[in-house]
Amino acid sequence: MMEARLSLALIFLLPAAFGAPAPAAKPKGALEALVEEALARNPEIAYYEGAIGAAKGQVVQARIVPYPQIEGFAGPWYSTPTGGGTAHGWMQEYAIYQPVFFPGKMSLAKAIAEKDVRVAELGLQQFRLSLATQVRTLAYRLGVVTANARIAREIAERAAGLVDFLRRRPATGVQGYLDLRILEGSLVDLQRLARELEQNRRAIQSQINALRARPAAAPVPDTIFPPAQAPSLDLASLQEQAKNRNYALLMRQTEIDRAARSLDAAKLAALPDFSVGPFWIGEKGTNFDQGPGLVFTSGLPFWNDNKGNILTAEAQQRQAEALHRSAIWSVQSAVAAAFGTYLTTRRQLGQQPHDVITRLQRAAELADRQYRLGAIPVQTFLEMQRQYLSSAQALYTAALDLQTALLDLENLTAGAMVAPR
Repeated sequence: MMEARLSLALIFLLPAAFGAPAPAAKPKGALEALVEEALARNPEIAYYEGAIGAAKGQVVQARIVPYPQIEGFAGPWYSTPTGGGTAHGWMQEYAIYQPVFFPGKMSLAKAIAEKDVRVAELGLQQFRLSLATQVRTLAYRLGVVTANARIAREIAERAAGLVDFLRRRPATGVQGYLDLRILEGSLVDLQRLARELEQNRRAIQSQINALRARPAAAPVPDTIFPPAQAPSLDLASLQEQAKNRNYALLMRQTEIDRAARSLDAAKLAALPDFSVGPFWIGEKGTNFDQGPGLVFTSGLPFWNDNKGNILTAEAQQRQAEALHRSAIWSVQSAVAAAFGTYLTTRRQLGQQPHDVITRLQRAAELADRQYRLGAIPVQTFLEMQRQYLSSAQALYTAALDLQTALLDLENLTAGAMVAPR
C-alpha cells in the first residue's frame, strides 16, 4: 500500500517539476539513448577492450613451443701412434633437438593467462555498468536541478514583479519604503540562487557530454526526472546477490585463483626443462665411420629450488585472499548504506501528499495576489515563496536520492536488482 502511495506521490512531482503534464515515454527513451551513446562512444571502453586483447595475446603466447635448436661440429683430427708416424682425418657431428617444457608448465602458463583474460573481461563489464549508472544518475540530477532552477526563476520573477509594482505605486510611507527594500534584497538572493542552479545545470550537462564524448555545450535532454517506481526490497537478498555477482568480488576471486596457479607454476619451475632430438656423427680417417643417434639434454635440479619465487607466490596468494575478504566487507557495507538511504527516502516521500508541490505553488501565487491587495505583510509573502522553493528542493532531492540508491544497488549487485527506468 505504501508503495502505491509513494508511486502516486512521485508521479505528481513531475508536473510541478516541469510546469507541464508529466512526460512519459519520451524522457525514458531519451535517457536510454544517452546511455547507449555513452556506451558506444566513451573512449575509455577502448582501454578495457585493449586489456582483454592483451590478455588474450598471452593465452596465445602460452601455447607456443620454443624454436627447435640445431648444433654442428666439424674439424680435423690427428692421431700419433706409439710407434711413430702421424695419422690425420676429419670429423663432423650435427644434432637437431626440440626444447620441451617440463610437463605441466605450459598448461599452467595458459591457465594463468586465461585468468588474466577473465579479470580483464570483468573489468570491462564493471566499467560498462558503472558508466550506465553514472549517466542515469547525472541525467536525473540534471532534471532535478532544471526543475529547481525553474522554480527559483519563477519566484525571482514574482519578486521582481512586486518590486516593479511597489516602485510604480504612489508612496505609502515608511512601511511601503521598507517593503520595497526588503523585496529588493530578497530579489538579489533569489537571483543568486537561480544563477548558482543554472551554473550547476551547465556543469552536469558538461559531465554527461564528457561521458558520451561530446562537446561540453552539446544539448542534453533536461526533462528526465527520477522514475516514480519504488519497489519493496530485502537487504539479505541484496547482500547475497552482491556477494555472488558483484564484479569487483568476482575479480578478487579470479585473482585468488590466478595466484594459486602462479604458486603451482613457481613450484614447477624448480624442475628443469629438457631437450630431445636426433644427431648424426661422421669421422673420416683410414676408414669412414658414421652413425645416427638420439640426444637428450636436461638441467640437473641442484642448488636452484626456486625458493624465492615460491615464497613470493605464496605471499601474493595471501594478498589476494586478504583483498577478497576486504572487498566482501566493503561491498556488504555499501549495499547496507544504499539500502538504508533507499528506505529512509522512500519513507519520507511516502508520507507526503501527492500534490504537495502543486499546493505550495498555488499558495505562493496566492500570496503574491494577497500582498498586492494589502491583505498580508511582506514577511508572509517571502516566507511562502521560501517554503515553496525549499520544499520543492527537498522533495526533488529525496526523489533523486531514492533513484540514486536504487542505481547504486543495481551496480553493486551487477544488475541482479534492476532499478526502475
